[in-house]
Amino acid sequence: MSSPEAWWVALNRQLQDRIDELLCTNRLIQAVVLLRQEGQLHPSPGLYEAQDMLMRRRRELDSQGLVPPKAPPLTTAQLIELATAATPPVAAVEALWDGDTQGWFVRLMLIVHRKGQHHELYDEVSLTQVSRGTDIRLFTGEVPPWPEAVQATEQGRAVAQHLGVPFHFSSPTAPDVDLPRWWDSQPTQEDRALR
Repeated sequence: MSSPEAWWVALNRQLQDRIDELLCTNRLIQAVVLLRQEGQLHPSPGLYEAQDMLMRRRRELDSQGLVPPKAPPLTTAQLIELATAATPPVAAVEALWDGDTQGWFVRLMLIVHRKGQHHELYDEVSLTQVSRGTDIRLFTGEVPPWPEAVQATEQGRAVAQHLGVPFHFSSPTAPDVDLPRWWDSQPTQEDRALR
């Protein structure tokens, strides 16, 4: 098995630059795919080896000041402003857990009246993503409680109250992705036609 340093040095400069560009814009998964598809490394790193290698590379880029700082989180007032500007009528505000290779986060979104990808009457419009750290917090005992859930609940309720619509968060106490959405409790077009 080759070392991560040997794999990185074996890559041509153009591919290194493309991978660095992805890493600097927080696109780790795309960088792993690019490395494994075009790296021509022998032996090729496994998925977890490639991920670990590129996470180390991203830390190097960050220490060199090449990774742009994250934008500050949106304030509740900014979220209300965004929600008020939504074009389709807003039916609800929803918080929803999601995750990636870095850990869990909460997506805060508007549920609007228009046909969507997941529902025949409603669609989602993203407001923000709330993240407060990586999953290492599970091992260090920092969570629960999940501060991103607390923040998303507070901000989501404030936005919903301002708009006069319901707020929905199926699992504010623990990450879970297979839970009912707000629209699951709403009548479908077929239900409405039967009335």
